[in-house]
Order: sequence, then structure tokens, then C-alpha cells
Amino acid sequence: MNPRLLPRALSIRAFLGLLAASIALSAQAPKNIVLILADDLGYGDLSSYGATAYETPNIDRLAKEGRLFTDAHSPHPVCTPTRYGLMTGRYSWRTWAGSANVWSDDPLLIEEGRYTLPMLLREAGYRTAIIGKWHLGYGRPGSANWTEAGVDYNGKIAPGPLEVGFDYYYGIPHVGQQPHVLIENHRIVGLTPESPLKLHRDERWIAKTSYLERFGYPPRHHFTGGKGALYDHRELALTLTERAASWIKEHSEDPFFLYFAHRNTHGPIIPNKRFRGKSGIGTYGDFVLELDWSVGRVLEALDEQGLTDETLVLFSSDNGAVVRGLPGHRVNGALRGQKTEAYEGGQRVPLLARWPGHIKPNSRSDALVALTDMLATVADLLGERLPEGAGPDSFSFLEALLDREQSLAGRTALVHNSYRGGFGIRQGDWKLLMFQGGGGRPVGGGGWNPFDYDRTIPYGQLYNLREDLGEQRDLYADEPGRVAAMVQLLRKIRSSGSSR
Repeated sequence: MNPRLLPRALSIRAFLGLLAASIALSAQAPKNIVLILADDLGYGDLSSYGATAYETPNIDRLAKEGRLFTDAHSPHPVCTPTRYGLMTGRYSWRTWAGSANVWSDDPLLIEEGRYTLPMLLREAGYRTAIIGKWHLGYGRPGSANWTEAGVDYNGKIAPGPLEVGFDYYYGIPHVGQQPHVLIENHRIVGLTPESPLKLHRDERWIAKTSYLERFGYPPRHHFTGGKGALYDHRELALTLTERAASWIKEHSEDPFFLYFAHRNTHGPIIPNKRFRGKSGIGTYGDFVLELDWSVGRVLEALDEQGLTDETLVLFSSDNGAVVRGLPGHRVNGALRGQKTEAYEGGQRVPLLARWPGHIKPNSRSDALVALTDMLATVADLLGERLPEGAGPDSFSFLEALLDREQSLAGRTALVHNSYRGGFGIRQGDWKLLMFQGGGGRPVGGGGWNPFDYDRTIPYGQLYNLREDLGEQRDLYADEPGRVAAMVQLLRKIRSSGSSR
């Protein structure tokens, strides 16, 4: 039995025994965990990672008071697959969604019975909440609240976050297609019977039967109705941040896990008027500073409740940034590529961790880690054993996080997957991509033919990241033996249900 879950009626001896176990565990596990996930934030967007056009002092505080990871990765260079991997410790390309995002008319991507990070923490006695962007779908086909247009947004929106381990949900479905609404637990905030939401499909795109195969996401659609329930993008960061701060205050006496899934810096790039013009490089820089303020407000809430020393704070991004022409600023730093691509700029992300007294301040780690590793790492941190089949692609990085001996295996290889579905693999300093280019979204939104490639150069790419972090020197033709071995490992992981 977990010592945090004490029954109401216990013998004195049993109670004292469990209390002693709880005290022993408390020295090893944080009382609270806050995981902040930015959206489309690049490896070069923070001053702690080299940005010089502006300062991000609040996020940098995590680096100064904790640990900065230099070789952390999202499991995919777009939103949904990363969030699925973060929640389940499983590569999203193993699901029906493959390498694509899910949208308003798609069901919940997390399968029934799939073990998740919030489930682990709730079982360990933590109150669990997600505030912000979900982007993993809602509902199940065949259920009472399922329609031809997906889940009925006018009724109970389920299953969703509450059915996969969260006690509380306040956030947005995604930040791409409509509806632009806030959902609290199972209901849209502010929705009235007088103005229900109705989904309309764009028939011009439905007629193209190959659309999903070509573009990787469903036909376009839009919603009407929802008067009084639609949010203003310019106010969204402030709304979500204040809700996160108030939730921390409300649960300051309880062990809690807060997953704050931010919407910055995903488009539309519309910073609140409080931040316009602050960065000096345009609205994107202002949007980053809005994110920095938000993180600072969350850290302030922990300070106000006296929870700073008891809380493990983790900060990262779901993928790399979209490359923009900004004066004196490179969103992904020296990395090649951008969001949707399997180059480092698409999926190497900032990762910062702070837990005073446990993580050395102003320290760095060069360990290879991925956001899919959160499940195994937190289980290792709590001294819990994952159920059979849980987190099949999750590896503990507890040693890199806390300089503490870990009981679960660490990561030795990482599978890369691009927006178009191309695969690659990282092993040690070497990175193999089994396609040409970055594998990202076609420029201009056009179609993509997987057989349209340059036959005058090798089909694949191989880079030594220790010597060539910018991925400029392709060694594919020079290392046939290494390529063959890495291809074999990639095939083994893809053909099996687990890489652990």
C-alpha cells in the first residue's frame, strides 16, 4: 500500500508503520510536481539557451536554481503525438493516429486501459490537474454522446482528461481548428442552450478522399454558435495562468500534480496588450515574454504558499519552433530545421528541472532524454513499479535528474518520426533518418509524394551530432555498416510493441 493512501481505520501499530514508511518516502519524493509544457517553443527561444535579443528571467530562474538539459527531445515534432507520448510513455506512431494530430471531430487517442502519468500520480496520493491545451481528442465512437461529427460538445464531453487520470481539467481542446472554447471537467464554460455549437464540414475538402493520407490531418471544418463561450486569444494566457495559480493555492495542503499545458508560442501569435512591443523583435518575441511572465506567476504562487522547496518543477516544449525571420534571434538556435521536421530543430527542446535541495543549482546534463520518459522517471522517483505493459517506450532519467541511482533502465536509443511519417533513429552520437529532407509539412500546403525524391543522392541521412550538431555533413554513404546496424535496430523497435 502506498503510504500516502492511509485508510481511515488502522491499528496503532499499522498506522505507525505506515507513517514511518511515509516519512521515509517523503525524503525521496517531492510533495508536489508541476510540469509546464510550452507549445512550439524553440531550442533557442530562452536566454538560458542562448537567446540574446531579449531576456526570459522567470524561466531562466529554473536553470539558475536547477538543472538545464542540453539533449532533451520531444518524441515527435508536432503537438498530438508528443502529448500522447508524454501521458503514456508510448510512441504515438503505434496508434491509429500515426504521425498526425487529432482534431475536434476525433475520439480520445489514449486507449481504454492505457496506463498514464496522471494515473500513476493519483494512485500515489497526488491530486492531479491539467490546465491548458489537451489536444488528444474526446469521446468514443458508439457511445451515447458520439455523433457523426464526433463528440457532442453541447453535452458531456467524455471520455477525456478525467477518464485517463486527472481529477480536474480546465483548458482548451487545441489551438488550431475550432471550437475556440474553454472546457471545465466535462462541460464547455459559458455555453448556453440558446447558442449551441454546430460543426460544419467543408465539402470541398471532403470530396478529396486522399486528403487525410496526403496531409496527415482530417478534412477542414468549422463551428457556428457558442455565443458567450468563445475565448479571446489575447486573454487566453492570462486566464489559464491565473487558474493555475489559484488551483495551486486551493490545493496547497495536498500533494498535487499540476500539468500546465501552455498555448504559447503556438499561432495565432497574438500577445496580450500588456506584452506588446516588450521584446523589441516583434509579436513572436512578445509572445515568448508573455510565456515567461506566466511561468513566473506559477513560481510566485508556489513561493506564496511556501511550497517552493517541496515542489519539483519541470519545464519543456512539445516540439521545436516554426522558423521566422526575426532580427537578431534564431528560434531554434544553431539547430537545423523546424516544427514538423525530424531535424534537431523540430524535436530537440528545452528541458529545465528544479527541486531545491535535491537538484544541484545552475547544473547541466548532457543525457539523452525524451518527454516519453516522464512516466518511467516519475515511477522511479516514487519508488513505484509500473504495471505490466505500461510505458513501453519510457526510460528513466532519474540519475540525470537527481544524481541518484535509478532502478529502471535508462535510454540508449530514440526513434524519430516526422510529420509526413518518415522514421529515423538516434543511437549514441549518431542519428539516422530514412528519408530525404526534414520530412515536415509541405511548404505552401501542397501534396507530398513519398516517391518524389532526388535519385542522385542517398535516400537516407546520417549525422554525428557530437561533431555536427547543425546536421550539415551527411555521412550516410561513408558509414554503410553503421547504417545497416541502425536500420536493424529501428526495424526491431518498430515491429515490436515496446522498446523497453
